[in-house]
Amino acid sequence: MALWLLAALLVTVPIKAGGLALSGSFYRQNFEMPLGSKLSSPDVNVVVFNNGDTDISIKMTSETPLGVKLIFSENNFELKPADQKKVEIGIEVGQEAVPGKYQLKVTAEAYKGGEGIQLLGAAGQDAKLTITGEAASVEIASVSPSGEPIPAVIRLFRQINSDTFDVGYSETGSLKARVAPGNYVTSAYVADKKAAEESFSVSADEEKKVLLEVKTVYFEGFSIVPNYDKNTGELAMAKVVYAVNNLYQAFPQAEVILRVSHNSAPLDETTLINLAPLEKGKIELNYNYIPAEGWQQGTYGFKLELRIGGEPYTVSPEQELEGSSTSPTTAGGAFNWSLVGGVAGGVVLVVAVVVIIMLVRRRA
Repeated sequence: MALWLLAALLVTVPIKAGGLALSGSFYRQNFEMPLGSKLSSPDVNVVVFNNGDTDISIKMTSETPLGVKLIFSENNFELKPADQKKVEIGIEVGQEAVPGKYQLKVTAEAYKGGEGIQLLGAAGQDAKLTITGEAASVEIASVSPSGEPIPAVIRLFRQINSDTFDVGYSETGSLKARVAPGNYVTSAYVADKKAAEESFSVSADEEKKVLLEVKTVYFEGFSIVPNYDKNTGELAMAKVVYAVNNLYQAFPQAEVILRVSHNSAPLDETTLINLAPLEKGKIELNYNYIPAEGWQQGTYGFKLELRIGGEPYTVSPEQELEGSSTSPTTAGGAFNWSLVGGVAGGVVLVVAVVVIIMLVRRRA
């Protein structure tokens, strides 16, 4: 009878040991928020796993201090075996909250056959929260170089020593937040690429406005490739290799300018290409450059400039090339005339010795 009951109990176990698991970023957070503030970011989350062998129902619960709410993107959901679900977590700190240091707790509870029937287990994470009485207002917007609004994902982080913690998130190109006094960094992303970033500080009761200048067109893969004459080993030309990457929208007219310097002095300015229009996407281009007066000894500097509608938009980092008259391989393979002279002298000495020996034998 006892063995039958034990077998029955084993059969009713719905998930294997360790079947419910929890990961994500929530436990790494150290929130610092003033009264009346909110935070919602996809970077603050937990991921619930079903590592068992049967379906389970999940209920998300939280433990918070007075006046604080945790908002889950999903509160109740089903997980099949080997499934997982990311749950984003928002925070609201009401005016009725009491300033101080607290622990926030989120828990994923697993049930069989629906919520409340049979609790199978639970997994949780804790995070730190500091509620401050002092606050500042921050308004952030992403704009083009001409000052027009640019839709972008804006992220705002609080900096504490060498760590950063999520404070704000927006997908509209505009973010308003009530934050605690301190140091912050904000970034704008277009097409999942960081397009702008700025660090700043705010003090109590300050109203801070930050404009992130987003350049949605930029140079990618810019390099200078030297080409040498196979016969003479002299530098023949420099191949300018680059791509223009446009992340946001088409422009009626754009122009790529190549600026060249020699020993830091301006030397040349050449239009590489006119793009009318400049379409959205990436264009890979190249250009063969030879100075009008030929290559000279010294350092050549190359820089690209993009103009949109005739106005400067962005520039590339500078690339350098030594204007050596011969390629490294040719220079390394050049004749060593001192060695040749030494060999010739040795040959003459050997011939002289041979002649002397022959003369001695002849006299003998």
